[in-house]
Formats: sequence, C-alpha cells, structure tokens
Amino acid sequence: MRRYRAVVGVLLAAIATFLVSCGGSPTAIAPTYTPEKIAQLQNYVSRIEASRDRLPELANYIEKDNWINVDNFTHGPLGQLRAELTRLSNQLLPADQAKAKMLSEEILTHLEKLDNASQDRNYGNAMAQYQEFVGDFDALLSIIPQAARQKAVTEPTVYEMTTTLPDAAEERAEAEDMVRVPVMLEDAS
Repeated sequence: MRRYRAVVGVLLAAIATFLVSCGGSPTAIAPTYTPEKIAQLQNYVSRIEASRDRLPELANYIEKDNWINVDNFTHGPLGQLRAELTRLSNQLLPADQAKAKMLSEEILTHLEKLDNASQDRNYGNAMAQYQEFVGDFDALLSIIPQAARQKAVTEPTVYEMTTTLPDAAEERAEAEDMVRVPVMLEDAS
C-alpha cells in the first residue's frame, strides 16, 4: 500500500508538471501610450516646448553679451524647467524613463553651467553650454511620442524681456491734469 501511494504521488506530480508546462500562459502585453496618457503628456510637453521655442531669445542675449537678461532668462522662463522635466520623465513608459531622466539631468547641468558662465561673463563657455543644452533638449523631445507633441492651435505667448524707455516725444500729462488732492478722504464725522 505504501508503494502504491508513492507511485500515485509521483504520477500525479508528473501529470501536474506536464499540464502546467503545456498550458498556455497569457502573453505579456507591452505597455503602450493610451489616449489618456497622451493627453496627460500633452500638458507637460506644451509647457516644455514653449520653453524650447524661446531658446533663440536666450541665444540672442548671449550673442549681445547681455548677461543680465541671460541670468533673468535662466531663472525666469527656464526656472521651472527642473519640475517640468521631472514630471514629464515620470509619465513616460518605463523603457523611455531612464533615458529621459538621464537627458533631463544633462539639460539641467548645462543650464547651471550656462548660468555660471553668464555670471563670469564668459561668452565662449556660455555659447558652448547653450549649444549642448539645446542638443540635449532636442534629444529629450525626440523620445516623446509624436501624438503627444502635436501642439494645440493657440496664440503664442512670447513676452519680450527687455524694458523699453518711454519715447521723449510722447505726450505726457500736463501739471494741471494731475490730481493734487488725495483721492481717498477720511470721513470727518
């Protein structure tokens, strides 16, 4: 009887192994970008591409040795770039995330070096960092699916960072046109 149980146990184990190995396992579906994910990526991409569209403005400031506007540009319009790149990288597929995060770090390193070059007023270093910055920026944007990069038709929101002085010939208010009494009077009661 013992021998019978042992043989039956081995036989059942062999049958179970055979059935498991012959059974069709579900094939793993490769992750893809769903329409919801594409819509979410479009929000991040539109902000990042708006920054990318303004980079020639930064090159113009570097060309003109306008270091104050270079500094203002790197801390102003490009100031939120770290957060935007991190959010975008986290929304990509796992296969693309590693490359996107590496490129994001390189982009930010070039931006920091560009900022240091502008503080040192070093044209050659600033231009070299700018070119590497743009190259890595374009490489990052090439990872993003084309469907997410399609821009919505909106009016461009480009603001010039230079301050203009008023024209000398422009008419100014005459002294008699100016208010000479306080506008807000305290109640005497």
